[in-house]
Amino acid sequence: MPTFFSIVLETLKESAGVFVDYWWFFMPLLLWPIFQLTWVAYVQEKYIRKIRWNLLEVKVPSESEKRPKTMEEFFSGLASVYDVIIDTLYDIYLAGMVDSWFSFEIVSFEGDIHFYIRTPDFHRDLVESQLYGVYPDAEIKEVEDYVVNVPNDVPGEDYNIWGTDMMLVKDSGYPIRTYKEFEDEASGEFVDPLANVVEGVSKLSPGEQIWIQILVRPCDDKWKKTARDIVLTLAGRSSGKKSSGGFFNTLINEVVDLGRHIVFDFFNSGWDMGGGEDKAEKEHLSMMLHLSPGEKDIITGIDGKIKKPGFETDIRYIYAAKSEVFDKGKANSVMFSYFTQFGTEYLNRFAPDGKTKTSAYYFFPDARKAIKKRAIMRKYKRRELDKKSYVLTSDELATLFHFPTNEVKAPVVPRVAAKKGKPPATLPI
Repeated sequence: MPTFFSIVLETLKESAGVFVDYWWFFMPLLLWPIFQLTWVAYVQEKYIRKIRWNLLEVKVPSESEKRPKTMEEFFSGLASVYDVIIDTLYDIYLAGMVDSWFSFEIVSFEGDIHFYIRTPDFHRDLVESQLYGVYPDAEIKEVEDYVVNVPNDVPGEDYNIWGTDMMLVKDSGYPIRTYKEFEDEASGEFVDPLANVVEGVSKLSPGEQIWIQILVRPCDDKWKKTARDIVLTLAGRSSGKKSSGGFFNTLINEVVDLGRHIVFDFFNSGWDMGGGEDKAEKEHLSMMLHLSPGEKDIITGIDGKIKKPGFETDIRYIYAAKSEVFDKGKANSVMFSYFTQFGTEYLNRFAPDGKTKTSAYYFFPDARKAIKKRAIMRKYKRRELDKKSYVLTSDELATLFHFPTNEVKAPVVPRVAAKKGKPPATLPI
């Protein structure tokens, strides 16, 4: 009598024989996904290298009273560039086209703060028109890229850096604190979330720099499905989510589900004479009544987030300094206090990404830290939007990046020196 292992071995031999005889049929199927990934990556890299980028510095009037809500309108307008250049398979597989992304940067050079927006040249008019629409008196000008001032081969004799990507600790469906939660409803007093970081980076010493980079790309609404499933699960309702394991897993799940219903109906045919939907509805209402305040906050927060346009987002920051004044502790205390204020106990918060953080322990720590530092410097200079990016909405981005309100009194914040006025009507033409 054949054993289990002999049957398995015979089956493997038969399968190998079929593969050897019909390799010409199986090999293209196996190699196609690999070819597709490598080819698409190659043509996309060629396309990206041809893009001409503009780095725009933006200044607003010193008397500006506009709050982050204004910047939310800007980001909502920017969502219109999603899926506007890719129309055919040719665009994907031969031209290598990718959806456009933008970089919003807050930079301090020895305490002198600047606000930058990096955009593809073909979207510059859109960015400027959107900015002038919400900040009519803003001053926008193209400048040289500041990243060239720090060498690539860090750490070195002259410069050292510390940096990390910032990640969300929960699924993208969970929101962070937005600007609305920094305003007192009773008095209307607004605490600008940029105030602490502006104050902190304004105290940098000569030879120190801090770079904050927020990369964004408009995206589709697939992330909202997962967010809705979280809400339905917390509310005690079925999300209707099916297995994502492919056709066979789906088929097996359907058969098991059918069998469960047959057995249940057979043994309960005389007991349950209807009212199943009413029972389910009562259970759902009971679940809602027993939700904790934290769970209710989660449902309210996620419901509010999925109403906004979403953007693939990747946030990183770098502290660069001359070797003789390098003090990562001072810089990190400023940056972590800035990101910590956007977190809540029940919803979402930012945390350093351990894979990119320029720290290493135990085995060859100095060599590993040097590799990490050069890697994050390269990604920052290239403005690389990682595939591990998460989704933030227009109001969340406006909270992270906006131009300081007049509540922020730091003298190093760049401002338009004089308010622009209309030319006199009597001006000769």
